[in-house]
Amino acid sequence: MKLSSRMEKLPPIPTLAMNTKAGELRAKGVDVISFAAGEPDFDTPVHIKEAASKALFDGQTKYTAVKGIPSLREEICNWVLDNKGISYDSEKEVVVTVGGKQSVFNALHCLLEEGDEVVIPSPIWVAYEPVANLTGAKVVLVEAKEENAFKATAEDFKKAITPKTKLVVINSPCNPTGCVYTKTELEELSRVILDSNAMILSDEIYGKILYDGEEHVSIASISEEMKNKSLILDGFSKTYAMTGWRMGYTLGPPEIIKAMDTLQGQSTSNVTTFAQYGGIAALQGSHDFLNDWISKYDERRKKIVEGLRSIDGIDVVMPKGAFYVFPRINGLFGLEGPEGILQNSVDVGLFFLEHARCAAVPGAGFGDDNFIRFSYATSTENILEGIDRIRTAVSMLK
Repeated sequence: MKLSSRMEKLPPIPTLAMNTKAGELRAKGVDVISFAAGEPDFDTPVHIKEAASKALFDGQTKYTAVKGIPSLREEICNWVLDNKGISYDSEKEVVVTVGGKQSVFNALHCLLEEGDEVVIPSPIWVAYEPVANLTGAKVVLVEAKEENAFKATAEDFKKAITPKTKLVVINSPCNPTGCVYTKTELEELSRVILDSNAMILSDEIYGKILYDGEEHVSIASISEEMKNKSLILDGFSKTYAMTGWRMGYTLGPPEIIKAMDTLQGQSTSNVTTFAQYGGIAALQGSHDFLNDWISKYDERRKKIVEGLRSIDGIDVVMPKGAFYVFPRINGLFGLEGPEGILQNSVDVGLFFLEHARCAAVPGAGFGDDNFIRFSYATSTENILEGIDRIRTAVSMLK
């Protein structure tokens, strides 16, 4: 049977592919350290699990409104007001989605069509470009330069925007680079957006995971005019270690949220009902656990950067948010290993997996083949052992 032509536009997610390879090796008894998974290694806080469990046993197992139960939407809007300084109507301006990926899928499919352009900085998370391609829109990539901490400037965006540009995408803190856009940078970008026909999609799911005194600023908080041209994506997976709960949300203008609600109603419908009650507990409860988590992430961040910088052929910019490092590994290109000469990030990723027993995600999937992504959402012991393994493996290269 012939598949639809649209499937040719949709490659497998590389993060999942590398994690799957690591899992297959583990199943064979191989000791693999995975730096591939983009999820916290901490458990969901107990009060969140208890709230979802209570809701389950209280019979909260039926359909809800597609966009989420009213009390969850109210708590989301309260939390966003308190933490981002933006006021949203819980009835008209928020929809709860089946994970952050559905927020991306819904937003791009509700806004883009053939002939439109979407401007996306590169490197950036793996899903935006393939999903945009699926809509038939033209993707315009903007280089986010390493020397600018992987941030595209307002001028970079301005040069890329045309009258056909329907949407600009940013992700701050960013997966895979850990870059964080400052308030000044976002103010400059907002002026560019307001002078164009484009809206902005701002993925803020790592907004609570910051280091070195960095501040998370939502571009929608810059002005009321900017809020009206912004879609904000956020969720529960990274802040609360709830990746498997599949719960994200989008905030934006009522007509777009209504369209997303309609699209979601024809696809997944509502997020799992009793999970939504866990979301309420997450937003209402203490966030003190984050202090400990971020302290541990910070320790790991410093260890992995120090370790990677000590290996010949590898260099890395210190990330300011999220839990990833994105080291430059093209210094290894042209060297020969047991399987042949390393020519790209996929070759390096496979070499690390086969000979260091460490899984990392090739940078090609994020838009830059000269890099590779490591997640440091794993123990310090794993990081130190992994660095030793990689150093030993690299010493094999000729």
